[in-house]
Amino acid sequence: MCHFCAARCKYKGILLSYLIVRTKICERIAGRDFPPFVKRVIFTYFYVALCAWLLIVVSVFFSPGLFRNFTCPRFGELFFTMIGPYLNSLYSHCPSLRKTPEYDETAVTTFFEGEVAMLLKKHNIQDEHALLLMLTTTKYRDLEPFFQDFPILELFYLVNSLGEYQVSTEQLDVLGRLKFESSVQMHTGITENRVWKLMADSIRMHTVLGRSFQITHQKSSFFLSHDIDSLYGSLLQDGAWALKSGRLDVLLRLFIQVLSAKPHWFNIDLVMKLESEYDFKSTFYWLVNKGRVDARQTNADYTIQSKKVKQALDRVVGNGFENGLHKSISPSSFGSELVKLPVAVHGNRYHYLKFQLPAAYSQLTQSGLKLDASLGFAEHYGFRNNYGYPFMPYDVSAKKQHTFLEVPLNIMDGTFQRYLKVQVEKTAETVIGFLEKHRQDCLLSILWHNTFFTDYKYKGYRQEYIKILQFLYEEKFTNINQSGIIELFAWRK
Repeated sequence: MCHFCAARCKYKGILLSYLIVRTKICERIAGRDFPPFVKRVIFTYFYVALCAWLLIVVSVFFSPGLFRNFTCPRFGELFFTMIGPYLNSLYSHCPSLRKTPEYDETAVTTFFEGEVAMLLKKHNIQDEHALLLMLTTTKYRDLEPFFQDFPILELFYLVNSLGEYQVSTEQLDVLGRLKFESSVQMHTGITENRVWKLMADSIRMHTVLGRSFQITHQKSSFFLSHDIDSLYGSLLQDGAWALKSGRLDVLLRLFIQVLSAKPHWFNIDLVMKLESEYDFKSTFYWLVNKGRVDARQTNADYTIQSKKVKQALDRVVGNGFENGLHKSISPSSFGSELVKLPVAVHGNRYHYLKFQLPAAYSQLTQSGLKLDASLGFAEHYGFRNNYGYPFMPYDVSAKKQHTFLEVPLNIMDGTFQRYLKVQVEKTAETVIGFLEKHRQDCLLSILWHNTFFTDYKYKGYRQEYIKILQFLYEEKFTNINQSGIIELFAWRK
């Protein structure tokens, strides 16, 4: 056992007891009507005491050189993994919670740290590093006893999709994506905004949180987006539909459209015109790599640098809409793909929703992008992390939050057409039922591919989309586009 481990084993009980006592005292302070400056003095004292305690341990058990490197060869970082400050940020940036005049960052962070400390002590878990290891390697059902004792831990687990951090090959589909049937949401209910419920319950239950935050239910807003996978696929795919349906007139029309350089699926202007009738704006996600990868997977059938495509991107911006990167399934990096885009972008969505955690989150942080809109299942609509708002994921390796916003994807056209086999004329009804259920406390993200605005293979889906837009318009939901999401939801000090 290294010197660090020996010191930690010897003083772990003292540290945990200190945190628990500090939490209890802070709860009592929060429940009293002390002037704010008195509370700050007391909370500052506790933190100074903790720092002094750490310095004593270091000075006794470490050589002077180790002051520059607080790392244990077996366990990694020193003592804390910043779960408390992260949870404070999650609550503080939830639009459905308002900080009260009595909110104190130190008190709230101290409360969360104390909750973690009590969990460690009760279940004899060595430290927060071991706790994170357990959360990312243990099945949800086996963690339920811990979550029953400490619901805030379940909240942290769900919002960050920690159940996806280590999955077996059997849990992946043919594209390498986590199957819905293998997900935590099969147990928690994918259409449930459970994280928000846990947050609200914790505020009602705990004095510190109840005095720091007020529940202020907000009407849900919505985000519209379109993944541009294909612009020139109509002749083959709609043509096959025409032959199968005996519609030679359609086949002839498709040939004429190609010869006149007006392919049926190159319909970006149509999409913008339709949404503008309701004064809505959306984001278009573009692939920069082209060509088939295998029998099932393909990147774009268009060239991003072509004059016609570049003009389309410019018209998107000129009309007040936005563009984003549709990260391809090629092994190229974000950096190499971003430089191919003719316009600057702030957001991404993974092609096919193909990504695995935590690698995808690390890549997004390295890319410098401000937003990702990929967190959803192709197989089912709902909340992949049981949370309705954009959030900044927790970086388990760096022990801090990531630098980008994750916008959970709730609705995708292909979910109903390909996976759930919902009748075309029932699609809008199903979507609107979900939107009705979540009228409050969400940003509802809706993806409708440009191909689903067409008349043949995907006939009827444009009309279903219009029904959804009419519902959103008539019910006065607020439309927020990519840049607005970054402005409203980014976590700031």
